Amino acid sequence: MRTIGRNDHGAAVEDVQRRLRVMGYELAVDGAYLQRTCDAVRKFRQSEGLPPGDFVDQQAWSALVDASFALGDRMLYLRMPHFHGADVRSLQKILEVLGFVVGKSDGIFGAHTERALRDFQLSVGIMDDGIAGTTTYDAIERLRHAWEGKEPTSAEGAQMGFARAAEALEKMEACFYGLDEIGRGVASRVANLARATSEDAHVMSADALEAFPPSNMLMVGITSNEVDGQDGIPLIEFSDDFMFARRIGIALSSAKTTPRRVIIEIPTQGYSEVVGVVSGERWEQHLAVLLLDAFCLSFS
Repeated sequence: MRTIGRNDHGAAVEDVQRRLRVMGYELAVDGAYLQRTCDAVRKFRQSEGLPPGDFVDQQAWSALVDASFALGDRMLYLRMPHFHGADVRSLQKILEVLGFVVGKSDGIFGAHTERALRDFQLSVGIMDDGIAGTTTYDAIERLRHAWEGKEPTSAEGAQMGFARAAEALEKMEACFYGLDEIGRGVASRVANLARATSEDAHVMSADALEAFPPSNMLMVGITSNEVDGQDGIPLIEFSDDFMFARRIGIALSSAKTTPRRVIIEIPTQGYSEVVGVVSGERWEQHLAVLLLDAFCLSFS
């Protein structure tokens, strides 16, 4: 981006001023980058540990965007690169006040935050998919009386754990690939989710393959269409229950091809192009969470 600084005018300056006002800086949103805007930017850069100055470069802009997100402005979930920003920090603080351990409240949506969020979702009776969206934000708002104005209690000695077994992720040599558009979206999210959980995860999507997969790598095809059984390739119908992981384990032990291959049929319920990208994004992420957890359990 072009650096914005003293004496600049226009919509980009207004955007900077608006974000600074959200964070409590007192200045007009008039599109004129004059002394008060320079002073506010200088203070903001100092507060973020950025090099001194009164200009907005790419580094300062990224920090501004992160700092100006309010909880509920966007959907949050575990991915790589991690979501980070003021909204994540707010979510972490609320979860801690409510008694859920997020690890370090650093404004980064990592594996511990996802685990805490899923525990919270389970405790209030909503889908525990680790996705902070409308339903989760509504549940948090209903509990405002329980967390607003309060500080987290000490988490010293509290047990923390990853959302899924890092040991299983490091043991599992797997490549997920899609047989249709939705399948490709879910496969990509599974690999992203695995890397976001553990840097040593040996899980990837077909998009990351630069050569034919080694013979010891498990190939997992994902499709939202009905497919006919293929000789030597187990076909597993997705289900959101404890038996899914068991059926994956049975399928893996019976796979005859080299490299081993299995195909997962996923449901399209919940995915709607008519509703829009957000609906599809949430559904794919939800399926990715359940798929990866089931494979980790089967490898554990």
